[in-house]
Amino acid sequence: MKAAVLVRTGDPRKAFEIQERPLPELHDHFVMIEVEAFGLNYADVMARKGQYRDAPPMPSVIGYDVCGHVTAVGANVTNVKTGDRVTALTRFGGYAQFAVTDARAVVKIPDDTDACTALALATQGATAWYCAEEVCRIYPHERVIITAAAGGVGSLLVQLAKRRHARVYGIVSTTRKEEIVMQLGAHATLNRSKGDIFEQYRTFEGPKAIDIMFDSAGGSYTKNAMKNLAPGGRYVGYGGSQGSNVRNIFQLLRFGLSFGFYHPAPFLMRSQALIGVNMLRLADHKADVLKICMENPVELFRNGELKPLQGETFDIAQLAEAHEALEHGKIPGKIAVKW
Repeated sequence: MKAAVLVRTGDPRKAFEIQERPLPELHDHFVMIEVEAFGLNYADVMARKGQYRDAPPMPSVIGYDVCGHVTAVGANVTNVKTGDRVTALTRFGGYAQFAVTDARAVVKIPDDTDACTALALATQGATAWYCAEEVCRIYPHERVIITAAAGGVGSLLVQLAKRRHARVYGIVSTTRKEEIVMQLGAHATLNRSKGDIFEQYRTFEGPKAIDIMFDSAGGSYTKNAMKNLAPGGRYVGYGGSQGSNVRNIFQLLRFGLSFGFYHPAPFLMRSQALIGVNMLRLADHKADVLKICMENPVELFRNGELKPLQGETFDIAQLAEAHEALEHGKIPGKIAVKW
């Protein structure tokens, strides 16, 4: 099979090579998928830059989600069968013509589901569901801030929070993205191009008035969110995109310090929570929970309750362009790469 192999860090035009690789081995409880398209996630950009500690050593095949048809199943797999069209979360290995993954990370999808939507329902859908439904319950009228609200995970979080009748504020970077987030049902947007987003928020709700913040940026966003949590507030972090431009050890230290330092006593006194989310760790240690997080977004999509943003599909020859588009936030919604 062919695979897009990460052979060096840096420029996406030089980082990947299309190589012939052996088919992955199919283990018990695993599923093999002929990949129609694989999705890009921001962790892929971090891996390409050499900033993602969980990435396998180079040369390696990265990639967290695929869609396609099942070609083989291991022993005791009952949720899908050969020939089913599926979306799946992969533990790397997604940038290839065939991928294998735990059956609990595979969900059957309607045959007419486009690739961008199918892929958005995998890693992004599972992440959004875990954040909003498993580790943090959203109550009616709670004030919720969502980072990168016009992105893949963020746009799904907006919809899940609105489904729980929350008052949603979406962080964006452009007026175009403001329009997208408002169309999803947000109460208001906080535009980074118009100044400090926490100051903007305070004009709406006042100080120390964040009930929940879902954050993919990390760094100073974490520190400022914690300063502004209401009693009973929850901060849920699932990324560190603020550190994407770190180039040396000094910048890395500065980024690490920008998160702030915390002691459990204030959390107890104020009934607050700081929650970290890493879906790879969940896949490794709580695969049955991951199964729930995969199945529910697909079910909501089938019922018309959850709709991923329209993304964009690139050809495998345009992998570098796809990476650049993701890194610079050019495309709201999911980016798919087709073989």
